[in-house]
Amino acid sequence: MITELNDEQLLAYRLHPDMLAACIEVTEQLNQTDGAVFISDDGRLVASLNAWQQHLIEVQNLAALAQLQGVRIQQWCSASARTIRSRLHDANAPSSTGYEFDPYQLDHTQAQQALEDLVQQALLLQASDIHLLFQPHHAELAFRVHGQLIGRSNRNRETMAGAIAAALNTRSDDFRELFDEQRLSSASIALAVPHNGRLQRLRLRVQKSPTRSGFAVTIRLQLEQEPPQLAALGFPQEVLEQLQRLLVKLSGLFIVVGATGQGKTTTLAALNSQIPATAKVISLEDPIEIIQPRIEQKPVIADHPELNFANMVKVALREDPDVLSISEIRDQATAQAAYTAALTGHFVTATVHAHDTFGALYRLLDLGLTSGALAQTGVVVGILAQRLVAQACRQCPADASQCTHCHGSGVSGRQLAVELLMIDEELRCALRAGELDSYRQRLAEQGKLSFHTETVEFAR
Repeated sequence: MITELNDEQLLAYRLHPDMLAACIEVTEQLNQTDGAVFISDDGRLVASLNAWQQHLIEVQNLAALAQLQGVRIQQWCSASARTIRSRLHDANAPSSTGYEFDPYQLDHTQAQQALEDLVQQALLLQASDIHLLFQPHHAELAFRVHGQLIGRSNRNRETMAGAIAAALNTRSDDFRELFDEQRLSSASIALAVPHNGRLQRLRLRVQKSPTRSGFAVTIRLQLEQEPPQLAALGFPQEVLEQLQRLLVKLSGLFIVVGATGQGKTTTLAALNSQIPATAKVISLEDPIEIIQPRIEQKPVIADHPELNFANMVKVALREDPDVLSISEIRDQATAQAAYTAALTGHFVTATVHAHDTFGALYRLLDLGLTSGALAQTGVVVGILAQRLVAQACRQCPADASQCTHCHGSGVSGRQLAVELLMIDEELRCALRAGELDSYRQRLAEQGKLSFHTETVEFAR
């Protein structure tokens, strides 16, 4: 009888040191068919389902070799090939104890496989991000799923560092430096991994920064997929109708606000998808996340002397656009450039980091735009604030950590909450009179200022 093990159970078993080389050799032979095998120090032989089904002779031969080495097989088990390979990579990696680690020492094929396995696990969990915190002797791993960090585990430091270094140096088209743990850097990696029976193509946006005791890497998963449609994002009907009316006029500045990871970029892309083909749309992005057909997407580097947002807005305006999309207004120069573009008759969409709709107005004031400028008729036309609120998993058993539906997170999806503020004459009067706080309070008391929600499951 074959016992099935989940990832957590397999991580609890240690590889038999005398069988490491043989397990790696067999796994590399079976890699093309997703076969992998692992023998623990307490006599468990763990093989992937494909190994049991397609390569039973090779598995039996490995068991016979173990017997000759004095390892008595006590139990036959199955587990995912991805997790088995991860255990083998970690066991085979050099230890950082006693010498300075060079990530280029690792075999690039193994490093590549380690990264692909990590991404496959993220896709299985429907994660938006992978978080790695490198400590002196291990790497702490976690996945961002529906806004929460789950699946925390410790991985071999050298395996993970080698995977990141190899990918940056061989698969990135914008990483132009030597891998250095203590340098701040960001780059994109193109990748394709098997997922749900097909090859899933995606881009990884990698951000690396030094920490007190090592360094941290955050990997954002950007799937290659069709641009989102506005009607499919889950907006309440009345909000959707108001957004569609804005897209008919195509003038003024429209702002989308929210914290990081709340879907602002997706909303901007969905708005762009509704622009008629007769209009020229230029999108300025740092980084480019969603590939949008018909849209002229330009990469921006925030701190670059020429490729920063403020300067690229000026460049874009000289290229005769009808619509200008700015992935983030983060400084005074960009705020002024966006305002000027809207003032001259263009339709401008942009994101701002703020808590809610009025918070966006306060943020623009902080960035140097005056109340009189914001109150100019027809310039700032609307502000959309959005949040993704976690939904409790309804399939969790008594012990939520054992739930296979939500992978122990207790969350099955996220609910879209939105607040739309249209800039009308009454609000413009409040801006001119310096009475924004009192006007906000009045709207709140009238129940006109609150987040509306529609139940919608966001799957990545």
